[in-house]
Amino acid sequence: MKITFKSALFYLSITFCVLQSAYGQLEEKMMRENVERGSIILKGKEVQGYIKKKGTGYIDSERLSAPWQFQDDIRFISKEVFENKEKIKNRDFNKYSPKDIDGYKYNGDSLTFVSNKYSDMSAVGTGMIPKWKFMREVLDGEISIYHHYQSPPSVGSTTGLRAMYVEYAENPEIVYQKGEDEKMKLVNGMNVEKELADCEEVVKKFQNQEYEVLENSDEEKSKLKSLANKTVFRVESRITAIKAYNETCGQ
Repeated sequence: MKITFKSALFYLSITFCVLQSAYGQLEEKMMRENVERGSIILKGKEVQGYIKKKGTGYIDSERLSAPWQFQDDIRFISKEVFENKEKIKNRDFNKYSPKDIDGYKYNGDSLTFVSNKYSDMSAVGTGMIPKWKFMREVLDGEISIYHHYQSPPSVGSTTGLRAMYVEYAENPEIVYQKGEDEKMKLVNGMNVEKELADCEEVVKKFQNQEYEVLENSDEEKSKLKSLANKTVFRVESRITAIKAYNETCGQ
């Protein structure tokens, strides 16, 4: 049977329509089950699937960002089960805590979280005891950088809670870890001369205040230098030094 250009084009059109329909049905199923594409990392192996949506809170019906939710348990279903089972039930989802898996990726691979113990030094009393959490990875290297989010209380005035949601969501604690076995620490408290001692070039540039936010104007840079002990400059200059370390002396 001879296949003409028109017939080939026809079959391609049919195939495209079928694939488009299947994709549309999958998207509808994801919306119905309130999930995002994602994966878990279990014993070093990545397993593709879907994760129940997280990261959103509500105050008086107002939708607000709640990134601290990503640090706790997740509910995961494998790709094979989700896409092939007609009716999805709650028991089809597996619940994973930071102790159970190495980490996970959410919304494809746009957000990456790593399981680790972290001591929240901003907490009070027993809240400072190290706890297993999913820490959001924002830089992967010899020295990695993570975001840690404080969690607002579950009760309080509407105005107060809303202010906390906004404050906590927009201002995460910046945490670093040198090597997988090292303790996670606040970037703000990093002793650059000690932590980066094996990279003399970076230490010297840091001591000469060469690590600044380059997009700032000359006037802003001058102000930052005069406020070298302030939190913003401490964090930004140390992040820049960490990036330079990874590029210069990282393995």
